Amino acid sequence: MSEDKKKEKTKKKAINTKRWLYYFEVPRKTLKKVKEEKTDEEGKKFTIEQEEEVEEVVEIYLRRPTRRVYDECNLFYSVKISEGIKKGLMTRAMLSKRYRDDQGALSDEEKAALNEKYNILLIKEKEFQVIQLNLAEVEMSLEVRQERLAELVKEIEGLKNDLESFEFAAESLYEHTAESRAARLTNMWWLLHLTHFRVEENGIEEFQPFFIGKNFEKKMEAYSMLEERIAQVEDRFVDFETSVIEKATYLLSAWNGGNVATFEDFERVEESLEAIQEEVKKDDTLQVIYEQKVKELASLENMLEVPAKEKHQSPKKEKKEEPEKPEEPKEPVSE
Repeated sequence: MSEDKKKEKTKKKAINTKRWLYYFEVPRKTLKKVKEEKTDEEGKKFTIEQEEEVEEVVEIYLRRPTRRVYDECNLFYSVKISEGIKKGLMTRAMLSKRYRDDQGALSDEEKAALNEKYNILLIKEKEFQVIQLNLAEVEMSLEVRQERLAELVKEIEGLKNDLESFEFAAESLYEHTAESRAARLTNMWWLLHLTHFRVEENGIEEFQPFFIGKNFEKKMEAYSMLEERIAQVEDRFVDFETSVIEKATYLLSAWNGGNVATFEDFERVEESLEAIQEEVKKDDTLQVIYEQKVKELASLENMLEVPAKEKHQSPKKEKKEEPEKPEEPKEPVSE
């Protein structure tokens, strides 16, 4: 976030954290009727009414789930796992068993490279500790020690990044399991059910759902209509609905993943998202990556149908295991 943005950023108001997880503000351009008094040539005053584009700030609230809402989401998750299995997807347990039977998900070359990098990492970390504590057999000056420590930090970070790439590649093999599909749909469930906006009329404050509908399917219809409108807007960073969906998706995905627990945690996540958006604005090549990441978090792609290429062999002969339900990120408020 730029220094100007930091200066402009105002402290968020206190909210009822028993009812809401977090809130954020999104600017919205709208047309409002404005009355203006004018005087004619004879000095007579008259009033004209015209529409004028104004910018207002809309407060978006993320509702804190109650125990009943958690139960509904857990049921939704379990049902979607069952649907995925019926459509031909395997569970993580089934896929893990298959990889074990096939001697693992990685090739022999990949395993050898992974072990080599891991061994090198251990050696570099040990060397770092020895030099840092000044326990090396050969005496080193302070300047030489600092230079070597800086080199080791760079090498260690590079090795860790390589190892993370291996881990990411291994984890990506589980992207099309029944649990992964259900988890992506659960992220969407939270987005559709927890996102609200605040309206105030005649001094009366109300909070209305951002996505209208009594159940997931109806809310998905409302979302699809918004998505069609968003697709027609060229400047995706100005559009109100786009901003709400992207920010709510990012925040709720971090919350559902257990990465945020407090109001302050949400603030830090929001600031990181704004910083990323600023970088994307400067470099168009990053926009595609950013859009894909947000879509993955929100599960906006391949939502309800399993593509044919993702289908696996029927799991009928495999032993069925009870799928784990999503862990509750926060202790809910009892109704």
